[in-house]
Amino acid sequence: MRYSFGLLKPDCIERGIEKEVLATIEPTGLKILVVKIVTLTQKEIDIVYERCKSKDFYEKMSKFLSSGRCLAFIAEGTDAIRRLNDLVGHFDPMKAKEGSLRRCFGKSPTRNIIHSSMNEQSFWREVLLFFNKKELKHLSITSETGRKRK
Repeated sequence: MRYSFGLLKPDCIERGIEKEVLATIEPTGLKILVVKIVTLTQKEIDIVYERCKSKDFYEKMSKFLSSGRCLAFIAEGTDAIRRLNDLVGHFDPMKAKEGSLRRCFGKSPTRNIIHSSMNEQSFWREVLLFFNKKELKHLSITSETGRKRK
């Protein structure tokens, strides 16, 4: 997959490190195509974090995620989903690899600054929440193939 979706969380924006985080992504060969400031609704949180809904931390995490602005982005590059996930690291910054974004910038499992799509299915589910089809077409991204149009 050539694309990945990422979301800089409220703690990243509150700390004013969003430019630094994005600047850390691009030298890895992933190009940031577009960014968009969003405020998450409960419905969006439920969709993005569906796999966590039954966890005991979900309510606290939902409250945090809806507490401020986030920055949604699309990255492009070879094997983008895997590469961005590797760069993002484990959800717990203390368990994340040295050099990962969460290890460098995260404070806790909840305040870990960034989300990235787990796989191609979650990419499409998440990207279509935050970017409309006109924006995606402008970027030459099509949901039918997941590939850049020539």
